[in-house]
Amino acid sequence: MFLKDEVGKKITIEGKISDIPWQHMIKDVENHNHIYYFDLEDGNQIVIYSKAEINCSRSLLVTGEVIEVRGKSKRPGKIDDTTYVEYHIIIEDWECLI
Repeated sequence: MFLKDEVGKKITIEGKISDIPWQHMIKDVENHNHIYYFDLEDGNQIVIYSKAEINCSRSLLVTGEVIEVRGKSKRPGKIDDTTYVEYHIIIEDWECLI
């Protein structure tokens, strides 16, 4: 599944809260103040936003809306007018898997 094809849609996806966050853009999402780096089963990592703290160290299912986040490079010293795009999820619900 490509998240870019799911923008604006509600999806459920499996992954795990990351121990090693990569560099990502972050968006201010109203009422979703808990921000997590989320490792997907395919080896990619995305950002997820939650209203409540997620206290699961195992795999979990998250359900929410896919959003598109656009911005410029945050790398120090990089002068670039390129707009970068990432796909994040605003979580409505999550379930810790056994």
